[in-house]
Amino acid sequence: MQSLAKTIAFVAALTPGLAMAAEPVCLTKKEATALIAYALPQAINGTAKRCSTSLPADAFLRRQGPQLAARYAGQKNRYWPQAKPAFMKTLGAEGSGSAQMVANLPDETVRQLADVFVEGFVSQRIALKSCTKLDLAIDLLSPLPPENTAGLIALTLEVAATADPKLGKVALCRD
Repeated sequence: MQSLAKTIAFVAALTPGLAMAAEPVCLTKKEATALIAYALPQAINGTAKRCSTSLPADAFLRRQGPQLAARYAGQKNRYWPQAKPAFMKTLGAEGSGSAQMVANLPDETVRQLADVFVEGFVSQRIALKSCTKLDLAIDLLSPLPPENTAGLIALTLEVAATADPKLGKVALCRD
C-alpha cells in the first residue's frame, strides 16, 4: 500500500504546481486531464533524466523515453487552452502574487514556465528506488494516446483522493 501511495504521489507530481499549493487545489476531471496531458512530455523527460543512472541499458525510458515524449509533445498545443486555466489554479488563489505575476506574462512565456517547472520538479522529486517501477508504468502506458494516459492518471488521482485525502494537494471536483 505504501508503494501505491508513492506512485500516486508521483502521478500528482505530473501536474505542475500542485506541490506549491498551500491549500488543496480543486480541479475538474476535465481540467486535470488537460493539464496532465499537456505536462506528460516534460514529466517523461524529467523521469528519464532522474532515472538514467539507475536504470539498466535496456529499460524502456532509456530506449524509448525520448520518442514517447516527442510523440506526446506533438499534441501539446491541443491541450494548452484547457491546461492553462488549470495551471493558473495550481499557482494559488486569483489575485495572489504568483498567480497575478504569471497571469500578466505572454502566453508563450507561461507555457515555457509550465514546461520548465514540470520537468525540473519531476527530475528532482523522484526517489531513485522508484525508477524501476516508474519505468514499467510508463512502458505499460506508452501505447495509449496522451488523452487516455492523462485520463487514467486523473482517474487514479480521484480514486486515491477518495481512499486517502492526505495523498495529494489536488481535489478533483465535479465538472
